[in-house]
Amino acid sequence: MTQTELAERWRISEATLERWRTESNGPLFLKLGNQVRYRVQDVEAFEEVALRGSTKTDGVVEQTATDPRPAFRPTPHAAKSARLITIWLRTGSRNTRLRPLVATRTLPR
Repeated sequence: MTQTELAERWRISEATLERWRTESNGPLFLKLGNQVRYRVQDVEAFEEVALRGSTKTDGVVEQTATDPRPAFRPTPHAAKSARLITIWLRTGSRNTRLRPLVATRTLPR
């Protein structure tokens, strides 16, 4: 399928698909000369991976043959290391020096 057909299928802009290709975020694609094509099986595989049971987690949805409702199964996460951040504050007029304020909260890497 063409980029235009996929954009219509997902109701997204063609620019989004182009950006995804440069960032390696979207489905697999074929580059035939100067034309881009998407195989239906690659699009469907991407849709399966993107299927979620909740917006709050990175879990995967499983479909069972006996129960048509999806069963939510959380995926294991790698241990996330945290790093301290420093916020620089300017106090007083523009001519005063910046002073660091070390945040007590850590952000994931």
